[in-house]
Amino acid sequence: MLKHVLIAVITSLAVSHARSAEPVFTPLTKDGRLKQRPQWSPDGTTLVFARHVEAKIQLVLLDTKTGKERRLTKSDNPEYDAVWSPDGKRLAFAFDKVSPNQGDIDVHLIDADGKNQKPLATSQGKLSHEESPAWSPDGKRIAYSSTRDGNQELYVVGVDGKNTKRLTSDPAIDAHPAWSPDGKRLAFATNRWGDLEIAVLELSTGAVTRLTHNKGLDDYPAWSPDAKRLAWTSNRRGNLEIYVMHADGTNHRNATNNPAIDNFPAWTPDGRLTFVSNRSGGFEVYLQRK
Repeated sequence: MLKHVLIAVITSLAVSHARSAEPVFTPLTKDGRLKQRPQWSPDGTTLVFARHVEAKIQLVLLDTKTGKERRLTKSDNPEYDAVWSPDGKRLAFAFDKVSPNQGDIDVHLIDADGKNQKPLATSQGKLSHEESPAWSPDGKRIAYSSTRDGNQELYVVGVDGKNTKRLTSDPAIDAHPAWSPDGKRLAFATNRWGDLEIAVLELSTGAVTRLTHNKGLDDYPAWSPDAKRLAWTSNRRGNLEIYVMHADGTNHRNATNNPAIDNFPAWTPDGRLTFVSNRSGGFEVYLQRK
């Protein structure tokens, strides 16, 4: 009898410890609308994300200290995939010119106060998608994906709009680049091996290393601030979850482990996960608690 009681107590303690070790995520928004690609300012005080409002997609800045929000622009055109400059003074984002060419998407730059919006990577007179900007850690370049040459590839351009360079050349789709903190690599999603997988491009050599090997979707890679880990979205177990692995592709683990949809991972400057989830019913931005 005593033996069974001791076993039950030990088991209960082990389960309790395992649960307490799991991260706790709290919502930063409460409106329930669909959201995309949250990104933290370098000082960790402001979150930018895209919110779907009826037929519109609008970029919103959330002051996490006050809880107040403001729109980045006043445009009625779709805008999304915003990223901060390393000094926090500007943002790059995807801007969909509904008129005159519906679906013609450019990468624009804008000051953090919503002023001085200007195009950076454009379709150059033809219909194409310039999307998913990623700002280099030194602040001098922006990587992005583009269909300007027919297939979706990765490109890089100086923040002055000069020296555009194509980085990949493959019949597959290459998308959603994420710059490593040391500025030497780009993680990205690609279907070179059939399903979408996460790979890393060495900028000095052009070598591509595959990091995931799973049926289904692996997408939206995001580097941790210390460059030791990559977070990404995967549906390898049926529903979308946030996974984390070592930067060399080892030690995959499910970081969210929830039956809801968890998508669009990002990291706070102090290394906590942020993502979009409908675990409370509507879609909200969630933050890993300290």
